[in-house]
Amino acid sequence: MLSFRPVIYLIIAFFSTGCGFQPIYGSFANKTINSQLGTIKIASIESRVGHKLQNLLLDRINPRGRSLNPTYILSVKIEINESEIGLRINEETTRARLSLYAKFVLTERKSGIALMEGTIRSVNSYNIPPSGFGMVAAKDNATDRATREISDEIKTRLSLFFANKVE
Repeated sequence: MLSFRPVIYLIIAFFSTGCGFQPIYGSFANKTINSQLGTIKIASIESRVGHKLQNLLLDRINPRGRSLNPTYILSVKIEINESEIGLRINEETTRARLSLYAKFVLTERKSGIALMEGTIRSVNSYNIPPSGFGMVAAKDNATDRATREISDEIKTRLSLFFANKVE
C-alpha cells in the first residue's frame, strides 16, 4: 500500500517556505533580533531569587556580555507566594506550591518611554521531606525551575517584540 505521508510532508515544507516563518532561536535565528537583545541593560532585581533571575536573563539576553551603550532598560519586579497543598492526617505538610510572579517593563533609555510590559507566572510544587535540609534543597530546586521558566519566557517575549518591530 502506498503511503501519502512523504508527499504531505513535501507539500507542507514547500508551502511553509513562503509563509514568512523565521526561527528566533538557534543558529538560524534572525541576527537583527539577537543584536537588539544585546542592547538591553537589565536593571538590578531585589532579593536572592531576583539575583538568580537577573543572572539567567544576562545569560540569555546578553550572552556576549553587557552592552557599553544600552538602548533599552529591562526592569523586573518579582513576587513569591508559597502555599501548602499536601496534608497528612496529623496536619503535617507533605507538599508545597511555589508561585513566582514577574512583572517586567522594557523602556527606551533616552526617552524613558515604556515600549512593552508584561506579567509572567510560574507555578512549581515540591515535596517536603521530614529532614530540614531536604526541604531546603527541594524548595531551592523549585525556585530554580521557576526562575528558568520566567527568564525563558521574558526572552521569548522580547524576541517576538523585536521581530515584530523589525518587520
